[in-house]
Amino acid sequence: MNALDICVVSGGDEIRLRSYVNHAIYAREHGLDYRLECGVDTGIMNKFFYKTSIIRRVLGRYDWIAWIDDDAYFTNFERDTIGSLVAAAEGDGLFLVVANGPEEPNGFWSRINTGVVLLRNDVRSRQLLDLMHRASLDDVREWWDDSRDGLFTGGDQDQMWWALQYSELVNEARIVDHRELNSRGHFYDDSLSDAAVMHFCGHRDKPLGVARFADRFGVGHELVPEELLDKYSVRVRSPMSHLEQGIRAFRQELIGRLKPYVRPLVVQARVRKSRRRRSARE
Repeated sequence: MNALDICVVSGGDEIRLRSYVNHAIYAREHGLDYRLECGVDTGIMNKFFYKTSIIRRVLGRYDWIAWIDDDAYFTNFERDTIGSLVAAAEGDGLFLVVANGPEEPNGFWSRINTGVVLLRNDVRSRQLLDLMHRASLDDVREWWDDSRDGLFTGGDQDQMWWALQYSELVNEARIVDHRELNSRGHFYDDSLSDAAVMHFCGHRDKPLGVARFADRFGVGHELVPEELLDKYSVRVRSPMSHLEQGIRAFRQELIGRLKPYVRPLVVQARVRKSRRRRSARE
């Protein structure tokens, strides 16, 4: 494959973090293309679906795309994680690579986590994306079994897991261990190379989560080694003072204590909102 056949794609409904610096430098280091996509599209009713809209629009330009959420950061810049996983999938005739959802400290888990997704430009990916696009979250929620499928998040992740099962395309996909593609802070011990990608999902205050994780390993808030920031002429850095971190941490602790009780209510509210919008369209 030549360099432009694989593209790292990130973005969302707004540009809220400097993770794009991390994504761009990782892509440049490994000869990949990179696209930062701000979510501008018609008919988006749920912020999670900016992702699928972007993927559907970009996929046809490349052999493979590697979607990475804006709250996920590459941490191992020496290993060609994306290229290696794509090459292995190509060799085995697979069209999708995604990581499992590791168990969080609060007990939440999921069969997959779509914060990082590798998709091949072929008919199977288009079939999967079409199924996801047509899927009703209400129907997916009705099908969902929390003990079998894990946390219902009210977004594209649930749709993808349902669509993979419904179409049996799961048999042509690879679900890798989270350390290979999409991990969490409590699985990092001594080094940023303990996993390939750190995903700050579930962090109510994501800038604080990034800052505290960066402090653990003595790097800037882009989670990029200093020599690579210098190599690619990144002169604007994103510090957060210890005072601001303390204020944000206090607020997050209060929210964290309430989250296990509030989360089910939030999911229910999302489902009700989806039903109202669906009724309005009909």
